[in-house]
Amino acid sequence: MRSLLIALALCLAASLAYAAPESWNTLPPAEQVALAPIQAQWNTFPEKQQQKLRRLAQHYPKLNEEEKKRFLSRLATWARLTPAQREAAREKYRAFSQIPKENREQVKRMIKQANKPPASAVPAVAAPAATQP
Repeated sequence: MRSLLIALALCLAASLAYAAPESWNTLPPAEQVALAPIQAQWNTFPEKQQQKLRRLAQHYPKLNEEEKKRFLSRLATWARLTPAQREAAREKYRAFSQIPKENREQVKRMIKQANKPPASAVPAVAAPAATQP
């Protein structure tokens, strides 16, 4: 019984130590490279969010160059969002996830079309004047 209590206490202590948010400086260099766009905000993130981001960063070295650029770009965009904008994005993602996979491309096209400015709002570009010899 005593050994069970000791084991339980050790597990609890380990989980409490693990639950604390991690400082940017303690991250491995490879994770720091992948998470660079959010370095300034890192220490403000709750532990759960840090864990999710670290799991994403662990896949970064396996990406090709184009995928790495897209990853960093999207992370930088995410870092610029306000907390309210992030929550709205999460809600949109959850709603989109509920759409059957076979209908997602159609929904994407509809969204792009809805976000496209009307033709009358697009300024006309004048053709350059022809120069005479």
